Formats: sequence, C-alpha cells, structure tokens
Amino acid sequence: MKKIIAAIDALHFSDEQVEAFKYIAREAESPLTVVCLDDIVSELTPMGTMYPGGYAYNYEQITAESRAALEFQRDKNLKQLHEICDGSNVDIKVRETAGVPAEKVVEESRFADLLLISNSTSFATLYDTDPPRFVKDLLAEAECPVMVLPEVMSPVKEIIFSYNGTFSSMYAIRQFTELFPGYADMPVKVVYVAENNNKVMPWEPQLREYLDMHYDTVEYIILNGEPATEFLALLIHRKDCIVTYGAYGRSGVSRFFHRSDADSILRTVNIPVFITHP
Repeated sequence: MKKIIAAIDALHFSDEQVEAFKYIAREAESPLTVVCLDDIVSELTPMGTMYPGGYAYNYEQITAESRAALEFQRDKNLKQLHEICDGSNVDIKVRETAGVPAEKVVEESRFADLLLISNSTSFATLYDTDPPRFVKDLLAEAECPVMVLPEVMSPVKEIIFSYNGTFSSMYAIRQFTELFPGYADMPVKVVYVAENNNKVMPWEPQLREYLDMHYDTVEYIILNGEPATEFLALLIHRKDCIVTYGAYGRSGVSRFFHRSDADSILRTVNIPVFITHP
C-alpha cells in the first residue's frame, strides 16, 4: 500500500479534478489523502480599488465583506468535497490546511509516495504562467514523485516511458513501476530520441531485462531529431496514456529532460505527466 496525496485549492476546484485523483488512486490500489489548501489571505490582496472616491466604502469594510464571502465559498466547497469523497469507492481522507500553498504541499510530500496535482491549479490572483507557477514550483521542489493530471481524466490505455540512458530517466521509470504494479499488463512504449547521432538505445539489454520482469508487452521506439520536438509530436493528439519524465528543474541532465521541455508538454498535451527527480 502506498501513501498518495492530492493537492486541491479549497476555493477553486471541480468535480472532474476530484474524479481524476480518485481514478489514479484506484489504479495504484491505494487510499488517497486530499490536502485542501486555504489561501484566503492571498485572495484578499488589494489590486487597486474598483470604487469611485465618492462611495462610502473603505478598504477595511471591503476586506471584511470579501473575507466573509470567501469563507462562505470555502465552507461550501469543503462540504461538497466531503460529499464526493464519502460516496466514493476509494478510501479517501480529507485534510484541511492554511498557509503558503506550495510550502505546505512540499512539507506533505516529504511523507508521501506520490503527489497528484491538476495542471490548472493556480493560486494567482491575476495573471499566471502556463503551466501555473504553483505547478512548476511543486514539480521542482516536491520531495516525492509528482503526477500532473489534466482537468478531465481519460482511461489509461498505454504507458510511455521517456528514456535517454541517464539515471534520472531510469529512476522515473522505476518509481512509476513500483507505484503502479497493477499496470503489468498495460502496453508500454519506451521512447528514445537519438542524441548526438547515437541511434543505439543506451543500456538497452539491461533496460529490456528490467522491464520484461515487470510488463507483459513493451515496444522500443527510436526517434530522430530535436528530442523535445519529436516527443511533443508523439504525444500531441494523445489522451489515453501516461508519460514519465525525469529530473524536472535540475541541472546536469540531458537537454531532453530540461524544465522547458516538460513545460511544453504540460502546456500542450492533455495527458497525465509523471515527473520525479532523485
């Protein structure tokens, strides 16, 4: 049994997000802990007044009214979340927490086997990056593997392992395999993009030996060209697979696993992305 946690913005989440988390927990045959993040303070950060000077409102009054409205919405959402979870066929625990969202989730990840987040989760009050800053921070700082999920989850029909022979790419494959032993009969593709004209998959005999012990059907694919471009082209129209990446945001690894490449995948494709680093 594994400990899987999922991070949710208590003020902004959808039923579809919760269903996606439940789906992955079922696939891993593990219970799920949903960490509800309450960041009302950031929501109340002043961004310029919308009231003309002649109005009788003052900032303190506006803030008090806004806080009351946000607290009402949070309590309503939490009630809805408990109803969804209580009626689930997955063992789900809901934990409420307040504070800086990314810091709280990183703390929780230290004591977890897998962290689930939605690719749209953002605590920004105005503009944000794509993928959101919150998501990128967790991918770089989380202390356990992270799976970023699309807003709407499609049933998984294939696993795609990105591989370039580095320890980080193999570490991601191994971590995923340990977390999802139930995928042994799932078709697997190992994708290697030839770098520096090296068209031989690194350490292929050892890789085959390892994967043959864990999966029934494995296909090995070698692509040519710019790694990030080729890999994106392979995934662009897919909705029914999971892809693994290694070493997000870390230095000293192949350009295939650079942070910007993973960001491009998260921006463009609508599939779960499993990312980890040693």
